[in-house]
Amino acid sequence: RFDLHQPLYVCPSCQHQWSPDVKELMRSGYWPASVTSSTLYTLDLLSSFQELKVISPGFSRQAFAKLLEHRTKIGGRSGQINGDTLQRSFLEYSYASFEEEQLCCGAPFTCPACTPEMLAVSVDGNRKLYRFRRDTSSDDPAFFEGLFVAEDAAVSRFVETIQKATQGKGSCGDSQWTAARESSRKASKLDEEGMEVAVCRHGFLLKALNMYRGEIFAYPLYLQKELMPAKAQFFAMDVACKYWPYLEKAASVLPALKELTRMKPFLSVMHARAHATKCE
Repeated sequence: RFDLHQPLYVCPSCQHQWSPDVKELMRSGYWPASVTSSTLYTLDLLSSFQELKVISPGFSRQAFAKLLEHRTKIGGRSGQINGDTLQRSFLEYSYASFEEEQLCCGAPFTCPACTPEMLAVSVDGNRKLYRFRRDTSSDDPAFFEGLFVAEDAAVSRFVETIQKATQGKGSCGDSQWTAARESSRKASKLDEEGMEVAVCRHGFLLKALNMYRGEIFAYPLYLQKELMPAKAQFFAMDVACKYWPYLEKAASVLPALKELTRMKPFLSVMHARAHATKCE
């Protein structure tokens, strides 16, 4: 932390005074944290924190603020770092960076190693990322709506169109895991039951959606459809043996999904050990 003083320019002829505004501050590499610009953050600091969040998602804002305070004391200065102001400024900077990338026709959530053609896509659900109905979340639209997490309305329309399969347990062999199934009842006390996420073989996050009816087969089918331009050759899933007949049946009803059947189903070693001999 540094205590800075903004310059004040005075014209010797007309005595007109001028000081830098927000535009000049941003051109100089500073991000204003308040309307009066009483607190400034360097863009290098915010970009470094953004890279830390990507490399280590569990790195908290409080820990980063403590780190800055420690560096301040080492430099012979004093002053507390306001964590709330840092968090708000970081979120504003992240959204501004996103808008800039959209204007520059950037492609977020893409794996450089899998571009332009992808070898494999893996889809799985996480039931622990749930949310109760009686929470304090706002109903305001999200800033990054549809960027990584698919819009709920679009997913619901797709599920209503595609969900025509019969009931099924979605298990194979003597598996003890709760796998995906073709139909599932909605939980009574949960609003969102978790998330279904698609990643490449390098661990890059590609696309996700909110689950409202458990791990039904329509959810990975939606993600597979959204990632169709990636031209992946393999589709990895913990119950691919049960999902693939569902995909072929859905493709017979909707010809637009016929291209998805060109991919090959893939089972990981961990899941294959609990499946039937044919799957292994």
